[in-house]
Amino acid sequence: MEDRQAPEFALVEVPSQPVAVREPVYVSDRIVDLLRDLGYRYLPLNPGSSFRGLHDSVVNYGGNVFPKVILCLHEEIAVALAHGYAKASGRPSAAAVHDLVGLMHASMAVFDAWADGTPLLVLGGSGPELPRERRSLDWTHSASTQADLVSDFTKWTANPIDESGTLEAIAQAHRFSRSAPMAPTYVTVDAEVQERKIAGDAPGAPDVHPIPKLAAAEVEVERAARLLLGAEFPVVTAGRAGLYPEVTQPLVRLCELLGAAYRDDQSFVAFPSNHALNLNGDRSVVREADVILAVDVVDPGIVMGTYAESRGSTARHRDAKLIDISQNSLVPSSWCYMNTAAIAREVELVADPVVGLTQVLDAVERLVRAGEDPHAGDRARRRADIGARHDQLLRSARESLEANYENVPIAPGRMVQALWNAVRDLPWILALRNTRSWPLGVWEFEGAGEYMGHSGGAGVGYGPGAMVGVALAAQEQGKIAVAIIGDGDLVMAANAIWTAVHYRLPLLVVVNNNASFYNDELHQYMIAGIRDREPDNAWIGTRYEDPNVDFAVVARGYGASATGPIEDPNDLDQAMAWAVEEVRGGRVAVVDVRVERDRK
Repeated sequence: MEDRQAPEFALVEVPSQPVAVREPVYVSDRIVDLLRDLGYRYLPLNPGSSFRGLHDSVVNYGGNVFPKVILCLHEEIAVALAHGYAKASGRPSAAAVHDLVGLMHASMAVFDAWADGTPLLVLGGSGPELPRERRSLDWTHSASTQADLVSDFTKWTANPIDESGTLEAIAQAHRFSRSAPMAPTYVTVDAEVQERKIAGDAPGAPDVHPIPKLAAAEVEVERAARLLLGAEFPVVTAGRAGLYPEVTQPLVRLCELLGAAYRDDQSFVAFPSNHALNLNGDRSVVREADVILAVDVVDPGIVMGTYAESRGSTARHRDAKLIDISQNSLVPSSWCYMNTAAIAREVELVADPVVGLTQVLDAVERLVRAGEDPHAGDRARRRADIGARHDQLLRSARESLEANYENVPIAPGRMVQALWNAVRDLPWILALRNTRSWPLGVWEFEGAGEYMGHSGGAGVGYGPGAMVGVALAAQEQGKIAVAIIGDGDLVMAANAIWTAVHYRLPLLVVVNNNASFYNDELHQYMIAGIRDREPDNAWIGTRYEDPNVDFAVVARGYGASATGPIEDPNDLDQAMAWAVEEVRGGRVAVVDVRVERDRK
């Protein structure tokens, strides 16, 4: 990973006087030193008096360099930004929030990161714990304990009340959040403790040892390898592993060895789009499998047909045998039902996804070399059959795109194609995409680490902050961040655009705009049909028209370059080319595209 910052970014918010090398004086100075030592480069925040001591230390003691303040206009954006940055960079990621009310604002973003298995350190200003130190408002903004607001959807919380306890808690929270299973942690940082001078006998910052990665039990790896080699039609699917570039090569090698079909899980990408064994878009392939290998799949129950497709329908359970490489069994919570459905696993490999996958690949290769391969003769035929299906999928996708090419409002596939043509030759990271209407075969992925997935918790409003966090990582890597964001997502937190503009981040935003909270419009359409009522009223209370939101005006109000709404598909190519040039020139660019609503 490249380790650099664009000069224009580094020159934003430089303290007026260079900070000389000095010894820490206040507890908050020592917190800054600890954060730097742990690898935290940024501290997204919306300012609050409960962490004014820490804020001062970042700027006037640390020089606003590693960690650097990233000013956000809402606490939810600050945490979502840290969430996006963590996924795109792989580095430690933190955010600071103001006591109770700031944490209440940020709580949905904390939940999203928890559901997404993303390691975050959230520092919350709190207290003062000592009653004699509280101002009048501090009594309203103090709680016992503050962390209870998010304890049900964080991995670990702490409410320390002194200097050594605070440093120890931050170090522990860092370690816990980044060890399996990864998730956010929350530490309150007492306002009065932050502002104390360091006690002469206070212990130093604790050591944080490297975090080991789990490997699967070898006997279970052997069982998995033999099951895969004995399969009539094996299918491989990968989920969160799509964030790790190193997972693609062993995935491809394993599928090629097995003659296995591949499908990405939900909103992830881990496999080359153009590879002949990639059957994304083929809904039937999982139903045909007799053995399924799930690599870091968030919810294997979806793959196995554990759930009904709609309320009142019957689940279609798969007869396949499931091999699950994940750390999901370490996660379940009694508060949220996520990942707690009973799912039959033939083999469960509790392991880091890359480590576990590599173990299985090594075992399969060893068995093949030893001649213990009952279906070796079927392998070439199966690869050819899957390749033919892959080609047919792409032909059908192209025909569908061409059939809707001139649609007005614009077909989402045409919008994606225009954007891909504009950015394909640039180094890019795809921060967000339109999941429901994503066209097959248009955007060419080389594999994992190129698309940052969805929110995890399905919280609308995640996208704006997350795309800025991805752009923060992109500027370190010499890339541009590209985000196709739903209008409903953007309207929740459009002021995130200001942060991207202010810090000169390389961000190209395309608004997939159908002027509706469209997921709920579909639900209203569906429930009306079930009840034999008027489905054409589904727009009431879901669409925001009359007036339409002018996203170009909104974006320009926050300092971005913007164009739109683009309503003629023939204007797309020019708009996307313009946006690319704006971003290459150091500006944030927003393109508002009016797209069709599709009830299929």
